[in-house]
Amino acid sequence: MRRRSLTGRAAVLISTAGLAAGLLGTAPAGAVTGRPVITLDTPAPVALPAAPATADVSFDFQTKARNLQAYDATLTVDARGLSKIAKVTFSDNCTAKGLIATCSEMFESDSSPTTHMGAETRLTLTPLKGAALGATGTYKVTGHSAHAQIVGGTGGVEVGGPSFGLDELTAHTGLKVGSTVSEPVRFTNVGNRPAKGVQVVLAASPGLDFADHYANCKYGYNGTIHFAECYPKGAITIGETAALDAPVRLRVNSAALYTYLDTMTAPLGQPGWPAGQGIKWTWGKGATLKLKVVKAGRKSSVPAGSVSLPQTGKVTDYRITSLQAHNTADFGVSGASAQAGQGKNATFAFHLSAGGPATLYDRSGGEGVPTVWVTLPPGTTAVGHSANCAPWQENNPTAQAHGPYVCGTSGIVLPKGQVTDFSLTLRVDEVTTHAKGGVQLVWGPDPAHSHRPVFDPNSHNDSATLTLN
Repeated sequence: MRRRSLTGRAAVLISTAGLAAGLLGTAPAGAVTGRPVITLDTPAPVALPAAPATADVSFDFQTKARNLQAYDATLTVDARGLSKIAKVTFSDNCTAKGLIATCSEMFESDSSPTTHMGAETRLTLTPLKGAALGATGTYKVTGHSAHAQIVGGTGGVEVGGPSFGLDELTAHTGLKVGSTVSEPVRFTNVGNRPAKGVQVVLAASPGLDFADHYANCKYGYNGTIHFAECYPKGAITIGETAALDAPVRLRVNSAALYTYLDTMTAPLGQPGWPAGQGIKWTWGKGATLKLKVVKAGRKSSVPAGSVSLPQTGKVTDYRITSLQAHNTADFGVSGASAQAGQGKNATFAFHLSAGGPATLYDRSGGEGVPTVWVTLPPGTTAVGHSANCAPWQENNPTAQAHGPYVCGTSGIVLPKGQVTDFSLTLRVDEVTTHAKGGVQLVWGPDPAHSHRPVFDPNSHNDSATLTLN
C-alpha cells in the first residue's frame, strides 16, 4: 500500500529542497462522479539524452476523495507512439506485450481534502540509434479500478534538447543592513539542441528585496518569498555561455539574517514551467533585461528545443546562494502563575516571542529554530497540553506525567513580532506554596547541549518561572 505525498521546492522555499518543483504545479483533479476520481497529473515532457544515457518517466496522481482505498488498480501504458524514437523498458510491476504494458497499482488517500499519490509504474527510455534530434513521440496512460474512476492522460517525448548549466553564485557574509549586493547570473547550454531563449526564476528570501524591476520580468510575493520571473530575449546556441547583461541586485533590509537567493533557468517555453502557485504577478516598469554572449556556441541546423534534457553530474540549472547579514534576532520566553487546590487542575499559559529585528529563516527544516523546555512545579502531574507541546520522550509514562515538556513553533520562518503560545494543564497532587517550575529557551537538541547563536546575544529573556500557589 504505497502512498507518497509530493512536496516541491517552493515550499523550499519554506523548505530547502526546492523551489523549482514547487513552481511546476500539478493538474487539477477530475470532476467527482459516482465513484471517487483519481486523476493523472499531466506528465512533464521528456527530452531524451544521447544513448547510452536514459530518461526515466514517473507518474503522479491526485484525488479529492477522502479515505480512498483502491488496491486493485491497474494502469495501461500504450507506448507505441514512441516506437520510432525510443526503446521502452517498463517497471517490474508491469506485464508488457510489445510496447503496451499493464501495471498493477495500489492507491490510497488520507482524510485531507486533496491527496497526491505517486505510482509504482515507471518507464525507462533510451533513444534509438539514428533517431533524429528533434523527433517526437507520445504515449498514453489509462487506468481501471472497481473502487475508483482513473483519469489518465498523454505524455510527450522528444529526442535531444538544450540543457542549461548554471554557474555557482557568490556567497556573502557580514552584509550590512541597508546595503545592496549583486549576483551575476551566467549559464552554458551543455545540451545537444539550441534553445529559442531562456526563462529565469529568482527567489529572494525574507530580508532581501529586488533593487531593479525590469519590464520583461514579473514580480510576486507569496507572503514569505519575493519572486521574479524574467524573459530576456536571445537564442542560446549549442555550447554557448550567456549571462544576464546586468547582475541581480538585492537590497538587504532590516529583516535580513540568514538570507538566500534561489536562481533557476530553463529553456524558453518549457511546458508547465514555471507555475505561479496562485501568486499575483505584476510586470516591472523599468528597463529591459537583456542577455549577453560570454562565449559563442556553434551554429546548428538542429531544431531548437523547449524541453530540458535530464541533468547529470555537476550540471544543474538550479542554484542556491547564501547571503548572510550582520544583524540580530532576539528570542525570549515568558513565565506564568496559577493557583489550584489539591486534586484540582491548573493551566499555565506561556509563550515564545521573536523580538527581531531580523527574521529567522531556517532552511534546515527546523533544526535551527529555538525550542522551549518546560519543567513542572513539584507536586504536579501533567494532564493536558497544547498541540505544539509534547513530553520530551515518547511512549514514556514518566515523561508524560512529569516532563520535562518540549514546546516549539510550527514553522521555520520566525519574523519580528511573532508570538507562539503554549499551554500545560497540571493536576495538583500536593500543595506547596510557591512551587516553581521553569521555562527555558533552548538552541539545540536539549538544554545540556544548547548553543546560543551569535545573532541572539541577549540572554536575559531566555528563562522564566512557572509558579504554582
